[in-house]
Amino acid sequence: MSERDTPGELPRWRSRDAMRWTACRPAAWARPRWGALALVAAAAAAAVAAPQTFGAAHYGLAAVQLYWLRRLPGLTLVTAPVLAALLVWRVEPQAALPAVAALLLCWCGARHRTAVHRRQRLLAANAARGVRLPLPEPLPALRRGLATIALGSLLCAAAVPTPTRLAAPAGGALLAVGVVARVRAGALRRGAHPVLRVLTREDEDGRTWVFAADDHAGRRALFSCPVDPEPEPPSGFRGDALRTSLLFGTPYEGAELVLLSADSEDGTLVDRAAGPVRPA
Repeated sequence: MSERDTPGELPRWRSRDAMRWTACRPAAWARPRWGALALVAAAAAAAVAAPQTFGAAHYGLAAVQLYWLRRLPGLTLVTAPVLAALLVWRVEPQAALPAVAALLLCWCGARHRTAVHRRQRLLAANAARGVRLPLPEPLPALRRGLATIALGSLLCAAAVPTPTRLAAPAGGALLAVGVVARVRAGALRRGAHPVLRVLTREDEDGRTWVFAADDHAGRRALFSCPVDPEPEPPSGFRGDALRTSLLFGTPYEGAELVLLSADSEDGTLVDRAAGPVRPA
């Protein structure tokens, strides 16, 4: 017999709704690995076809594109066409065409993934049945992205001398990822967000796994995410125990969320910012 929410109770993310969310996933062809393989093959072909014009800067930009393809598919929708135009303008056709074809595959995959992310957000919001709440106060500082921004800034500073200028693409890539994480974390503090009751469990690697609210046996995880700050295990809970949590925000691959988990003894909520989301 299925559980039912009582009047005034926060909605549960039940298995039937959660399975719709997990079924909404990118197609196999859109996975970043295929775009990465295509870019690597194109770079190898360019090294043979036009070693004079396809230089270290182009390889650096390709490496940055690989990183963004994995972490920020939305940004790839902008950077891939720009990089393709740069190659057509500055590189010989026999070297540019394979790279442009690889970038086209990356762009199509990123567009597909961002569309899937929009559907995942909609499915999670629908499961919340219109219930939206602001984050409870006080909430610890959300530190997501700070370390990445610091490392990216250091690399960009190191790129000023000519011998280390190839550090600039790596620094720029890290800066972009860090800034996006900060923007997403900051957005969590503003306004009201969909809220769902779920079950969570921490593993030995410090990742939190999220399960449907009625999956009391923990048979099928929906997604995992690191937590910030990493919490100490609440009293009364073993490392493999499930506990009730509140999920603020709409999960999708790469999303930033907030999880509030109840201590087993006194019911105290443990505040944790979580992200980026990685589907199970």
